[in-house]
Amino acid sequence: MRQRLYFLLILGMVAVVGCAQKGPVLLDLRFPSDASAVAAKPKPVVGVSPFKDDRGKTTSVVGKKSIPSGLENDLVIQGHASDLVTARLVDILSAKGITVRMVPAWDLTDAGIKAEGADILVGGEIKGLWVESVSRPFNTNIKASVQLRVSVADMAEKKIIRTINLNSRQERENVLFSLAQVEDMLADAVTAAVSQLLEDEEVKKKLK
Repeated sequence: MRQRLYFLLILGMVAVVGCAQKGPVLLDLRFPSDASAVAAKPKPVVGVSPFKDDRGKTTSVVGKKSIPSGLENDLVIQGHASDLVTARLVDILSAKGITVRMVPAWDLTDAGIKAEGADILVGGEIKGLWVESVSRPFNTNIKASVQLRVSVADMAEKKIIRTINLNSRQERENVLFSLAQVEDMLADAVTAAVSQLLEDEEVKKKLK
């Protein structure tokens, strides 16, 4: 019995020595496939057409400032109101992780839909974009408003799927005139109006 035990011990030691090797040992790791993992669906590419300024005003004039003496000054921006709105739309879409491509001007008709490399086409008209500051002794009233008419087209179907009116209005009372507040209010009004496009249920479905 004791001899048999010695024999088994020697056999085990030989087996261990036989498995020994010099140098590093390569490990081949294998992970089970994750059947629940689903590739993320790519978001559609949105083609943005420059907005048309349909306000009937000088394109760089976006407001008016008046004081008690009756003196009035136009409030202007560098560039055009259409550039302002178009750029803000591009920024908001890009911030949502949506790929945006600028495309040629669109006449907002089915026949005029052209946007190579895009899945969705967005364009529109500026019906109103205005900020006004009226100063009186110890009081300044600032009003900002934006009205946009936006059309969204499906490039595969070559047709307009949605036309939406977007509106934003803001008002504030201050003791003194503040150019910074005038700028902020108009910027906020533009942002609020443009952002409404992404809150529309039909548009959200197309952008998923």
